[in-house]
Parts: sequence; C-alpha cells; structure tokens
Amino acid sequence: MKLCLRCNSYFDDENNVCPQDRAALEYVGREPLIGALINNRYAVDCVAGKGASGIVYKATRLMMGGFVAVKVLHTYQGADSKSLEKFSREITALEQLRHPNIVSFFDSGITDDGQPFLVMDFLEGTALTTIIQQGPLKPSSVLNITLEICKALQFAHDQGFVHRDMKPDNIVLDRAGGQDVVKLLDFGISYTIFENRMNTIARPTTVAGSPAYMSPEQCRGLPLDHRTDIYSLALVVYEMFTGRKPFKANSNKEFMVKTVNEKVPLMATVRPDLGIPEPVDLVIARALQKNPKDRHSSITVFASELTKSCEGSGFAFTKETAEERDDRLQNPGNRVSERLRGQ
Repeated sequence: MKLCLRCNSYFDDENNVCPQDRAALEYVGREPLIGALINNRYAVDCVAGKGASGIVYKATRLMMGGFVAVKVLHTYQGADSKSLEKFSREITALEQLRHPNIVSFFDSGITDDGQPFLVMDFLEGTALTTIIQQGPLKPSSVLNITLEICKALQFAHDQGFVHRDMKPDNIVLDRAGGQDVVKLLDFGISYTIFENRMNTIARPTTVAGSPAYMSPEQCRGLPLDHRTDIYSLALVVYEMFTGRKPFKANSNKEFMVKTVNEKVPLMATVRPDLGIPEPVDLVIARALQKNPKDRHSSITVFASELTKSCEGSGFAFTKETAEERDDRLQNPGNRVSERLRGQ
C-alpha cells in the first residue's frame, strides 16, 4: 500500500504518484496501523512520515487528549539487528534527555502483532531544511536558533550523550503556544561516553551519520566525543548564514573525502555579497577545524563566542526587532512530525 503524505490518501502499490495532486507516493507496508489501538492508549489516525526502517504515525492520546507521534518499525524486524539497535538506542537516549529543546519521549513497547514502537511529541512546525532551501536566514534568526540548539546539545553532553547526527533535517521549529520552539530530534545513532572509552581501546568504530554533516573523525571511523557535534552544528550554522553547504559533492563518498582532506572555505569567500564580518567567520572556522583539539572546548563556549562576535560586530542580536524577524519562522507553511530519517 502507498500513501500520499500531502492529501493522506492511500493507493495500490502500482501507483507512483498521487492522481489527485501529483505528489510522490510513499510505500507504507501491506497493513498500516490506521485505526488501530496501540497499548490501549493511542488511537492511530494517519501516517505522518516514513523512512527506510519504519513509519511514524499521528495518533490521539486517549487518556490525556492531544496528538502524539508513534514511531513503529516496519513489519516486525526481529532479524534486523541494526534497526532494533538504533530503535533501542533512541529510546534509551530520550528516556534520559528531558529538555525543552529536545523532542519529548512518552512511552515505548511492542504492538499486538509484534512491532516495536515508541511515542513522542507530535511536532507541528517547519523543518530547518525547508527554511534553508529558501535561502540564507536573517543573522538574528540564525543566532537565536543556534543558541537554542546549543542548550539542547550541552544538556545531552552533560548526560554523557553525543548526538552524532546534527543536520537541518533533525531540527524543527515547533509551533507551540503561539511561538516557535526549536526542537532537536533523532537520537537513533547517539553515542555515549562509555562507548567512546570502549572504542578508544577497540578501533575502528562503525561509521554512521549523514555524510554532508559528519566531522572528519566521524568520516574516518575514529572514537568520538562532544566535539564532533560542535563540528556538525557549525556546518548547520554555516548553511543557515550562507544558504549553501561549504563543499559541493556528487556523492556521499565525495563529501566524506572532502571533509577529511579539504579546508572549509570561509563563509565570506562563498557568499561575499552577505557582508559576513570576519569575527563571525572566524568563530565558525574554529569550530570546523579538522583536529577536534583545535575546536571550542564545549558547545557552551562555541555559543558564547558566536554571540559575542555577532553582537560585537552588529551583525546579529539575540533579541530580534519586528523588522529583523524572518517571516519563514513565524508562519510555518509545512507541518512536520518527528519522523524516521532512514539512517
């Protein structure tokens, strides 16, 4: 069975596009859980997103009301150890990471037909990827979004977790209480300090992540710590400021080769028309050093230096005026849920 995520209509497998709005159809399995009752608590309403290993449903929480996102692995994958490990890893991380800027975890278990599931916030807002596709963000918006993500990452680091998959897809501006709240998603490949210590002894580690946003040490399969998240977040900030990635590549392998071997160009070099001040450029450049030891010592230090450079140069301020505000952030046009990323 296939689904149109635009109009929420279902079609047979032989269809590739929706006959109603011509949107690409997504395969959702032979027996999607539409209308099912999970754990006697969650009534499944519709599919909200999908990935290579599973589906995210929008569901009604029966006892407390409101909507939640229920992530379910594709038809029971007991033999797929990688999918189950990723699923278990995300549950373990989210159970410990209770923070306003991290997607909230509510529940987990096994459906009646043996499919593992977890329950999270249903986020209604705009993915950062969608916003960046429209061009560079206003500097004040970049700074504010970055500082919120830094709070989430520092909290995760303090609890012993490294995210390992920082990218615009995993950042959502959730529409809550009439204003946008920045939320960090997808801890499915998060990494703990304990694992880092073990992998320091027994190398190499398994390479995991999104190649366009991976650090050099991540590309090489080396042991990782919090500084890999600093590098990846700096790439996201670079893209928010300039509207483009620092490297152009035609494949994941090419991205990884360039990340390991080529120096990241300054933002002012790739977008001289934007007037990016040198102090701001140098903060991002430091965070993008090949050697983790040459980067900022913590995500908090990175946030502090970025704030000082932006405000000191008059490029951006943490408090936006009405004139500075980016309308794309205030009027999200694309509702998204916390969805599987298909890693």
